[in-house]
Formats: sequence, structure tokens, C-alpha cells
Amino acid sequence: MQRMPRHPAQPIAARSGRFLQLVCVCWLAAAGPASAADLFSPPHDGSSSSSKQGQVRREPFPDGRFSLERGDVVAFVGGADTVASQHTGHLEALLTATCGGLEVSFRNFGWEGDTVHAQPRDVGFPPLNEHLRRAGVSVIVLQFGRSEAMSGRSGLSVFVSDYQKLLDACTQQTPRLVLVTPPPFEKGSGLLPDLSLRNPDLAEYADAIRRIARQRNLPLVDVFAELGGATHREPRLTDNGLQLTTRGHAFVARAFARQLGFGELAERAGAPDANGVWPNAAFERLRQAVVAKNRLWFNYWRPQNWAFLGGDRTEQPSSRDHRNPNIRWFPKEMEEFAPLIEAKEKEIAELARECPR
Repeated sequence: MQRMPRHPAQPIAARSGRFLQLVCVCWLAAAGPASAADLFSPPHDGSSSSSKQGQVRREPFPDGRFSLERGDVVAFVGGADTVASQHTGHLEALLTATCGGLEVSFRNFGWEGDTVHAQPRDVGFPPLNEHLRRAGVSVIVLQFGRSEAMSGRSGLSVFVSDYQKLLDACTQQTPRLVLVTPPPFEKGSGLLPDLSLRNPDLAEYADAIRRIARQRNLPLVDVFAELGGATHREPRLTDNGLQLTTRGHAFVARAFARQLGFGELAERAGAPDANGVWPNAAFERLRQAVVAKNRLWFNYWRPQNWAFLGGDRTEQPSSRDHRNPNIRWFPKEMEEFAPLIEAKEKEIAELARECPR
């Protein structure tokens, strides 16, 4: 597994959480103006590409149809829904089961609050293009539009323009891009607002994503339409109208599978219970292994104490060996995640072979 960059930076942003997504929606309109170009700015240290970069496939998907090849590295890019999906594992488990034997790796680069307009990061945190490059990413799955739709139809033209810029930037890594429409909003319970009233606006954003996919001849995963679009009622995906529950993520993953032609495999996993658990034991074991791997990955690429690792506290005594202050122990210890991730991926590959197809 390729090691991730450790550039000087300020402390990392707050960790993921359900409350954070609600906050992100509230301040979205006032977020800083970091653009797609900012997100893909050059790395500070001018480091060279990893050896895996030369292996990245440079041709688009044949006829715009999604397919995975041996050794592919798939990156998920998006906001809070994308972040949360790695901690439930349904989508990645289904993708792993359907491409078993191809040695495909999955890397989640989602970040709470990210939109096509802005991707706020603390100063100096390595840009996404550097992470994609070091990971040798060959396929990028992008899901945007849900938070952006909060701006209403008046923001649609800017959404399209900024999404096009972001896609242009992504093609610097690979032309094999997949666009995903977001799941619909729902009516919240109690005193929470009825976000389903925003589904007509979200439908316009989903339609814009469809047009972009057609223009660029990119595979489209139309989750919005698969789940009923603006008239969505069932199955219930959220408990507050906005954030997907674990069970909701299972239904979104099934919709994803249907759109890409392996819906029968998703059906074999069974209907998830209230906690998102699949009744098929083989698929559930695979999902749990994926969740465990993703927790290791999350802690590796988004280290909790970035200030001491590569930020503004690298000179503090606690960031250095107490016997020899010239030695920094933290970066070396972080790399111990890499073999743990590799070992978990080998376990995942074995479990995928046990899933009925």
C-alpha cells in the first residue's frame, strides 16, 4: 500500500459525526471560497508520483459503461453521506463481492461539508490530488448535489459550472469517473423541518448531474431516481430527514447495485434490519470486515492529532523522542497503519469468496 503524504499543516478539522452534517448544511452558504482548483493545488514539497501512478489507466470507461479491472483503486469523493458510507460498509461490501478476485481496493476520501463549490481544509493539509496520486487511484466515484440543492434552483447554474471544474480537475488523476445522484430528502419527525419539500429542487440538481454525465459520456448511478425521486416515501432512509441511518445506507447501496447491474447479488444479502445488519451471514461478515478496514484507513489518512504529526506543533517535546529530540516518533508510528490495512484487505478478499453470487 502506498504511504500517504505528511505535509506541514494546521490541525485537522473536527472528526465526522451526525451533528456535524447538520451544522455543515447551516453554514454552507457562508463557507470559504475554496474552489476545485484549490482542492487540486500542487503539493508543497514537490514530491514525485508514487510508482503506482504509472499504472493508472488513462483511457475512459469503454462506451461510458462502468467496469472494474484487476488492481483498480476506487476512490469515493463527496460530503458527509460519502464519509458515513465507509462506516456502514454496505456499498463497498457489495462492490467487493461483485468484483471478487480482481484485487480491487477502495479508498474513501469523503469530507464533511464538501461541495462542488468549496472544500474547506485547514491551511497546509495535503490536497486531495496528492492523496489520490499516492493511493494510485484509477476510478473516482463522485456524489454531490444534496447540500448544494439547499440553495434552491437559483444556484443550479453555479452548481453545474463548479461541478464541471471539479471534474476537469479529477481527470488529472484519471478519466474513469462515475457520477452519483444523491438520495432524496425526507420529512423529519417531531419539530424537525420537512426536508422532503426540497425534493423538487433536488430533482433539478439530479437532472443536471444526468446531463453532465451524458455530455462527458460518464457512467451514472441514479440513486435519486432509483429511490423514487421527488415522490420518495419508502423505504425510510433517515430518522431526521437528512442523515442516512445505517439501514438507509443499506438501501442506498442496494439502489447503487441495481443501477450498475448487480442488483441480484445485493438481493442475496437480504433485507437489512433496523440496525442495517444483513441476514445473510456471509455478506454480513464481509461488511463488518470492510467497516474495520475503513476505520484503519480513516485514522491513517485523517490522523486525529495532525498538529503534532505535520502541523504547527511538530517542535513540541511530546512530538519528539524524549531521549533524542532529533527523532520524531509520530510519523513512523503512523506508517504502522499501512500493514494493518493490507492485512485487513486480504481478509476481505477471502470473505468475498464466501459470498453467494
